[in-house]
Amino acid sequence: MNQNTTEPVAATETLAEVPEHVLRGLPEEVRLFPSAVDKTRIGVWATKPILKGKKFGPFVGDKKKRSQVKNNVYMWEVYYPNLGWMCIDATDPEKGNWLRYVNWACSGEEQNLFPLEINRAIYYKTLKTASAWRPDALHQRPRTSPGSIGRSKPRLQPSSRDHSSKSRHSACSLTAPEVTWNQ
Repeated sequence: MNQNTTEPVAATETLAEVPEHVLRGLPEEVRLFPSAVDKTRIGVWATKPILKGKKFGPFVGDKKKRSQVKNNVYMWEVYYPNLGWMCIDATDPEKGNWLRYVNWACSGEEQNLFPLEINRAIYYKTLKTASAWRPDALHQRPRTSPGSIGRSKPRLQPSSRDHSSKSRHSACSLTAPEVTWNQ
């Protein structure tokens, strides 16, 4: 028997697969387009300037135990006093909202979002002003990723930036135009 442990290649997300409720829930400052950070994923792009300090959220998904999560790319862990660590899992696009399409930044310099927990819910807050992006820029090769709101691929350790937080996450980033976070 062949014990090949090669993981299957991830299917490329397409805009046609994005659920209608996700598109309806997009804030006016952002749109979904193919990601410059990960070519197999959709990303969130700023189409109007987004000021530093703007908060988006909450991140939406199914609440489940870590052992029930099959893919940790689209989830956050949050501590509930009566339940322990639970995951907010948006792997299924039908169960999530537009924040599931926020991708991680390639570097701290590109970081433009930071996740924060408020009343057991995950929100993203912009760390710097994001400038608007033109859709024709997608066909140009950026020096760095064009600025993203962030991907949701959290670390499974408490954040070193916010010692009061009970959620397990890492820093996010939102650079002009694709919005991303830094893992």
